[in-house]
Amino acid sequence: MLRSLHHQTRCFASCPAQLNKIKYSKTLQLPQTNFSPKIPRGSARDELIKRTGVDIYHWQQQHKSTHTPFVLHDGPPYANGKLHVGHALNKICKDIIIRYQLIHQDKLIKYQPGWDCHGLPIELKVEHKLGNSEFKDPVGTRKACREYAMTMINEQRQEFLEFGIMTDFNKPYVTMDHKFESNQLQVFSKLVENGLLSQQLKPVWYGCDTQTALAEAELEYNDKHKSVAIYVKFPVVNEDKFASIVRQNSHHSLSPNDHVKLLIWTSTPWTIPANRAICVSENLTYTLIKKNDEVLVVAKTLVDDVLRLDSEYIHIDVDIPGAALIGVQYVNPAAEDDVPRPVIHGDHVVGTAGTGLVHNAPAHGREDYIVAKQNGIKIDSSCVDNRGKYIVDELPPGFQKLGPLKVNEIRSNMLCVDVLKQHDMIYNLNKNFIHSYPYDWRSQTPVIQRATPQWFVNVDKIKPFALEALSKVEFHPTSGYNRLMSFIENRDEWCISRQRSWGVPLPIVYDADTHKPVMDLDVINHIINKVDEFGSDEWFVKESDISRWLPSNMSGTKYYKGQDTMDVWFDSGTSWTTLRDKIEQCNETTEPLADVYLEGSDQHRGWFQSSLLNKVIYSGEKGTTFQPVAPYKAVITHGFITDAHGQKMSKTKGNIFAPHEAIEGCKKPWTPLLGTDGLRLWAASSNYQQDVGFHPEVLTRVSEVGKKYRVTFKYLLGNLYDFATPVEYSQLSDLDKYILHTLHQLQLTCAGYYQSYNFSRVVSSVNSHVNSILSAIYFDVSKDCLYTDKSDSIKRRAIQTVLNEILKTYVGILAPIQPLTVQEVWDEYVKINKNVTDSPFKEPWSTYGLPQSYVNHDLDLQFSAFFKLRDEIYKEIETLKQNSFFKNKLELEIVLTNTSGNNNSSLFEFLKRNESYLDDMFLVSKTTLVENGNGGAVDVDNLQTVDINGDKVGVSVKLSDDHKCGRCWKFTASEPESLCGKCKDVVNSIQ
Repeated sequence: MLRSLHHQTRCFASCPAQLNKIKYSKTLQLPQTNFSPKIPRGSARDELIKRTGVDIYHWQQQHKSTHTPFVLHDGPPYANGKLHVGHALNKICKDIIIRYQLIHQDKLIKYQPGWDCHGLPIELKVEHKLGNSEFKDPVGTRKACREYAMTMINEQRQEFLEFGIMTDFNKPYVTMDHKFESNQLQVFSKLVENGLLSQQLKPVWYGCDTQTALAEAELEYNDKHKSVAIYVKFPVVNEDKFASIVRQNSHHSLSPNDHVKLLIWTSTPWTIPANRAICVSENLTYTLIKKNDEVLVVAKTLVDDVLRLDSEYIHIDVDIPGAALIGVQYVNPAAEDDVPRPVIHGDHVVGTAGTGLVHNAPAHGREDYIVAKQNGIKIDSSCVDNRGKYIVDELPPGFQKLGPLKVNEIRSNMLCVDVLKQHDMIYNLNKNFIHSYPYDWRSQTPVIQRATPQWFVNVDKIKPFALEALSKVEFHPTSGYNRLMSFIENRDEWCISRQRSWGVPLPIVYDADTHKPVMDLDVINHIINKVDEFGSDEWFVKESDISRWLPSNMSGTKYYKGQDTMDVWFDSGTSWTTLRDKIEQCNETTEPLADVYLEGSDQHRGWFQSSLLNKVIYSGEKGTTFQPVAPYKAVITHGFITDAHGQKMSKTKGNIFAPHEAIEGCKKPWTPLLGTDGLRLWAASSNYQQDVGFHPEVLTRVSEVGKKYRVTFKYLLGNLYDFATPVEYSQLSDLDKYILHTLHQLQLTCAGYYQSYNFSRVVSSVNSHVNSILSAIYFDVSKDCLYTDKSDSIKRRAIQTVLNEILKTYVGILAPIQPLTVQEVWDEYVKINKNVTDSPFKEPWSTYGLPQSYVNHDLDLQFSAFFKLRDEIYKEIETLKQNSFFKNKLELEIVLTNTSGNNNSSLFEFLKRNESYLDDMFLVSKTTLVENGNGGAVDVDNLQTVDINGDKVGVSVKLSDDHKCGRCWKFTASEPESLCGKCKDVVNSIQ
């Protein structure tokens, strides 16, 4: 309509003979607003971010201080490198949640951003920068790491601000801050008090490149890792005894010349020098294969697989119980030490892979360690050093020729194989065995298992309490419960010690003579107090006398400070201590400290888990009791970000996309200018609980939706410029009431989706309402009245009343997702409505909430039938247009006849009740209703009957007999070049 009216004005202005018609445009109520459809940029956007972000956060802290708090605890991003869109998804989802709680639930929001600062990535960067000479000084290293982390925090802070987050980024919690470290050490004290901490010599995952022990959460599995896999033959020591075992369990006898060997399979040849036993299963049956005088022992279920590798061997069909093999001894010829080793039972031995006999190196495998310990086999320190190289002096004599090789390289494994070949120990060799293998997620290099003295938390003792706590937690998606529960169920210990400088120190001293740790709780607490006094950096100062750290009754020259630092997951896993003013207050309630934790799905084995374990640990009282309370009421997880090819974005793949590029638009790859709210709309539109696509096609769709919102708000504001007083509900038309009904249903539906954290359904519901209700129906239908009726007509004011409700409802629904846009809208709306505050985020929910009286399901059903009728009529109109029957629908008149055969047609009753609105509802110039029996008014030849739910309506579409009005363009004027009756009244009233 707008386009037609503007076109009309241009035509008149160019035609002097009709200059008198120019004044008609001045009589129209055309939209007026300063709201722009363009996305704000630069300083305008920065100002909106500040007003809707930190300003609102501070305002609600002051004005809602007595309200029920809502705590969303921020999982700390790592202070290293630029932000990527995964950070944006994470922070925006959190912000949507807290803004909903602020507006819809009237809560006091507590949301403090955080940063994780310790750990290897920063230390390795600093190490590279400083070089080896300076890096040997841990104090200098820590100083450089702290400076680097602070620089990264400041850079990331500026990037986070672009996301429009409602918080104060200048008041974060930071894991390297003194108070945070002090709280962390208090949790460590509880570890000791509850008897959960112990030092053990046992194998742990170890990064050779990063030179430190690793937790399971720090591993990534490479499904395409290539190893050297070998079948190795170990000669039995007492062959006569073995021959006796064979005779006792079969009718077969071994020849005196037969040489019996145990056949094992391994994909880590480098561990053969550390072999201490061979494991069999007492539940399996074993058999023999033979070539010449060599007899090999294998599991019977695997004999065919083994024979396929060497066709010269034949099967000797005997059945030897696994239990009969226990106690047999063998030697490792390549070791050249003639030390007999035992065959023992291992629960981990299976008859479905390998040979059914498993080589045991207790210093380099967790299962190996457990079995060896159960059988009284001495656990030696690893024969591999901190750099992942053989310690030559720790190797058996025959393997010392290998030298200080780096053990996790293929070349080293092949050299080890060569040594075994020299002693005829290789049955089969596969140089390209592809399988899944753990990698250090930081260095992206394969890890090893290595026995070194490490500090372990006894998770098994607190596991029942942790699992009970989990049963009370709400998970989104629900599968998160099983995932986190599984991780904890399968975890018995947690290695928290790291052999690096940049972290919180383990406050433990060791006896200078025995090198045993001092585990007296009073001493440890004394040291913790001193760390609190001096600062953690001081712990790493080299001192020959450490008296300043010890109680007065201990000599500072007889002890030395341990140099291990804590696992960074222990750091971030104590971040819940920031949710109370004092750490002691964290145990004062049996309720979780935070309402929500929201992070990526990888945090089930990381932060979600470490936070839960540390919270349970801290709740303990001298190891006698623990509280089954998690730090969170709800856990929400989101997926990873994928590119246009469905590949996960990562730095190693080079497909990372910076949020700033999406906000400002990008040429390569081309992406539209989204602005802050556009990026937020992408996050909200995503099914974030799965992996989320981020590429030009997706962003273009998001951009179009964002434009639609702005155009919709522009239309609403433009037509409310002279809105003063709403009309009573009883004075509204059925269409007005129907729109309010759909609006109430939309608000109710979206509230439910917000409460279940389903933001994409909020967006899709709004989009559906905008397109199918507002754009397709109400805006089109209401334009003529808004523009051409008297400004104070009841009909026009009724429509404005509905538009006002639409605007407020849409602001309330979209505010959590589109804060900048709704603030722009509100800045214009306050000029119309003087009774509201200067921010939509300061308004009570009553400003947005719609009354229950708007709900009208009967009217909803009536309009459903009407729209079916309208669709059928539009099909006929489209056919007429294609046949050039008319050019503009305003040329048409529709005649509707009740042909149901009775006067009780509910559809026709609806039409009669709304007869004065039907021309606009059908977007034609005139609609005439004819009751059944008045056939003279209808062209029977042109009459088509439409059946809508059993109600039959005769439809006739014809050209209007009237003339085109020079003002409203409807064909309702009685004479050519004149005005219709309505427009005459309006023009005359103005004149």
